[in-house]
Amino acid sequence: MKDVNPDRLNNTLSKQYQFDTKGLLRRAAGLTKANFSSLFQGSLVLFLTFVMLGVIAQQYITINDDGSYVFEHQSIIQIVAICIVAPLLTGLYMMGVFIARGVKTSVFTVFQFFPLIFLVALTQLVSSILVQLGMMLVILPGVYFYLASSFSLMLVADRKLTPISAIILSCRVFNAYWAQIASIFGVLFLLFVSVPLTFGVSLIWVLPFYFSMMGLLYQELIGEQGVSTEASVNDVNESSFDA
Repeated sequence: MKDVNPDRLNNTLSKQYQFDTKGLLRRAAGLTKANFSSLFQGSLVLFLTFVMLGVIAQQYITINDDGSYVFEHQSIIQIVAICIVAPLLTGLYMMGVFIARGVKTSVFTVFQFFPLIFLVALTQLVSSILVQLGMMLVILPGVYFYLASSFSLMLVADRKLTPISAIILSCRVFNAYWAQIASIFGVLFLLFVSVPLTFGVSLIWVLPFYFSMMGLLYQELIGEQGVSTEASVNDVNESSFDA
C-alpha cells in the first residue's frame, strides 16, 4: 500500500502533524494483534540471537577472585555482535513499518536487510557511541541520543540514507515532537519493566508491540519517500537540528 501523503516528512519537520499519542498506542496494539504471528516469530529470532551471542561471549570472560573480570577480545566480539544484531533489528523495525503500510510480512522479513549489513552496522555503532558518550557526560545527553536516533536504522533501510544523514534526520524528526515521542517511549519503558514481574512471560507481547509501535511511528512521521517530497538530500545532510 503506497503512502498517500508523500509530504508527511515535511509536515512533521514543520510541526504540522497532529500527534495523537493515545490513538497511536491503540492502533499499534491493534496492528500487533492482527500480525502477532510474524512479529512474535521475528522477535523470537532476535531473542535467540542474543542468547547465542551471550553464550559465546561468556567463554571469553574470566572472573577473578576479587569479583573483577577480564573480557578477552571484547572489541572484536562487540563488533561481530553489532554486525549480526543490526540487520536483524532493522528487519524487525521494517516489519513494523510494512505492517503499518498494510504490507504482508513473515519471519523471513527479519533477514531481508542483511545485504545492508555494513550500513546498518555502522549506523548502530555510531548511535551506540553517541549514547555512551552522552551517558558518560551527564546521562541526559545519552538518553536524548538513544531516543532521537531511534528512526535511524529504518531511514537507512527504507530511504537509503547514509548512516550520518539517517541519524541527523532521525534527530530532527524527534526534535519536532520530542515530548509526544518521549511519552510513547515512557509507556514502552513501563511495559519492559513489567517483564521481570511476569517472569518474562509478558515479553511475548511486549517485544512485538514495541516493533509495531516503532514502525507505526516511523510511517506516521516520516513515511515512504514520494516523488513530490520536498525534503532534499541537502536538507537531510544539514548539520544543525531544528528544535
